[in-house]
Amino acid sequence: MDDEPDEAVEIVRRTEHAAPTDEAVRQALAAVFAGESIDAYEVSVALVDDAEIHEVNNRFLQHDYPTDVVTFNLSSDDDLLEGEIVISCQYAAAEAEKYQWPAEHETLLYVIHGGLHLAGYDDHEEEDRLTMRRLERVYLEKIGLEPPESHRHLETSSVERGSVG
Repeated sequence: MDDEPDEAVEIVRRTEHAAPTDEAVRQALAAVFAGESIDAYEVSVALVDDAEIHEVNNRFLQHDYPTDVVTFNLSSDDDLLEGEIVISCQYAAAEAEKYQWPAEHETLLYVIHGGLHLAGYDDHEEEDRLTMRRLERVYLEKIGLEPPESHRHLETSSVERGSVG
């Protein structure tokens, strides 16, 4: 076991909704962290339903509603990225239906989004949000997925720039 790289991803499943395989989740995070030059990480991913993510969102962010993904960066030094990503597979299923692609793929988008947050990206301002959307598409493509054209929040065109907000 001493030959193991400094990469660890723990996956916890507490949902009955469709979710990607553990390997797909690990590949998505590995793509993000490799692309962002993060060599050492320990990340846990919890795949949950809307009720559980609503509770997490309310308790830690004071947002009284379910959401797609909540990320916690727990790093205490620059040598090891530590974090938790909580994802609602139920939320992903509803969004995937709207965008007409598999729920598992929508969930992997949320894995990538959470990984980008852990890597230091934010999406509170429009310019930052557009950067994250572009990177989400890049990392989806690195794991062999292309979102449908109807997936508007991944588009980075100036047309969307006018519709934000």
